[in-house]
Amino acid sequence: MEKDILEAIDIQRTRLFSSLSSPTIVSACTVGNGILQFTTQETSAFRNKFVHSEVSVAYFIPASGVGSRMFDFLQQFLGTMGHEHVDEVRLFLSNIESFAFFHEVNADWRKALSDPSVDLLALCDYLLGSQGLNFSGTPKALFPFHRLSGQNISPFEGHLRQGLNAAKPIERFHFTVQQEHLTQVISQGECLRDSFVGEIDFSTQASDTDSYVFDEFMQPLINQANAYVKRPAGHGAILSNLNHLSSEVVCIKNIDNIQCPAYDAIVNETWELLGGVLLTLREALQKAHAANALMEFTARCVEFHLLDEATIVHSWKELEYILHRPMRVCGMVKNEGMPGGGPFWVSHEGNKTKQIIEKSQIDSIHLAKLTESSHFNPVMMAISPYDLMGNKLDLTQYVREDLSMAVKKNHLGKTVYYLEKPGLWNGSMYHWNTVFVEIPSNVFSPVKNVMDLLNPSHCC
Repeated sequence: MEKDILEAIDIQRTRLFSSLSSPTIVSACTVGNGILQFTTQETSAFRNKFVHSEVSVAYFIPASGVGSRMFDFLQQFLGTMGHEHVDEVRLFLSNIESFAFFHEVNADWRKALSDPSVDLLALCDYLLGSQGLNFSGTPKALFPFHRLSGQNISPFEGHLRQGLNAAKPIERFHFTVQQEHLTQVISQGECLRDSFVGEIDFSTQASDTDSYVFDEFMQPLINQANAYVKRPAGHGAILSNLNHLSSEVVCIKNIDNIQCPAYDAIVNETWELLGGVLLTLREALQKAHAANALMEFTARCVEFHLLDEATIVHSWKELEYILHRPMRVCGMVKNEGMPGGGPFWVSHEGNKTKQIIEKSQIDSIHLAKLTESSHFNPVMMAISPYDLMGNKLDLTQYVREDLSMAVKKNHLGKTVYYLEKPGLWNGSMYHWNTVFVEIPSNVFSPVKNVMDLLNPSHCC
């Protein structure tokens, strides 16, 4: 056991301090060059394909965020005794009655809010603190996003509702949550279980995916209990959670990308499109392979931009990597200033592939390529964890580990370093068969700041 730990420490130390990479950007993916754009008729055909298929479908929803991140400006206002973010706090206060959570504010504070001289520091403490509404400790999955029929609705319930309204039955809803919130979220799930068809289950980030922490001399930190200090390794660590799902199609969407019911239809139509493209391409490749039709197989790869048009294929051996990889179809929305990773053609070891790349991953010599980017990823993807032979794959085998990220933090007054695993839809899915499809922008309405809840898609 100790030997295994020391080996893991050596691997992480080497990767952290000497073997991390930045992706080599060739160009941004655009419509016709890596991003597929379909006509209304084509979209309808893909949707019908998915809805009338017999495949099993699961939702995988990363849900580890907490409410405190939505209230960073209030936290900083409180921490600086009202000297920072004053204008932002006053704007928030002027709109406070528009938020669903206002219905949870007690009568005393509602009365106090009618006074222009209300104590803003005390208000922030009430909203964020454990003696008040405790929004800083509330899992984002359970935060009141919307108000429907006199009831506050959380993103957790919103995702279940969208799945219930899907034309294609969802057999499983899987949420990944923080360990400290697991009991609370499970309890909410039990309250809702009878209202939703399909299995609802949960998982937490496995502790064995945590990263060791190193000091400036590249030595692992040891705590007072004589144990190695470890930190959670980012959302790429939940690849192991995704790996346990065996549904034929898994739809992935972040917990905070949820909308009011008026948008449910367009969201579900988008899932049908992405799922239909996935099934159509897989079946076309399977059919061509079974018929030993190399030219047909290659043509379908080029049609869906799995291969560059300039690629010349002479044998099945050259296509072996496509046959035995998981596949994902990723939605791409037009870039209108919202945050999100972008689609790019990337070169690595002589191969040109499509990848979702975050701005923070891009080396300075490639930053100019960002200006070419027309779309970004809203984290809506339909994936198949099976190869084209029908074998369930170990998804951990398709990660590009050198795209891990180095994190620098202050720990007890000292600078420390540790690895974050490659992002779930970035380096953790680097060696997947990847298709990019343009989808409507209004299916993307993430809530990173509480003020985002004032956007039209959240005004029920």
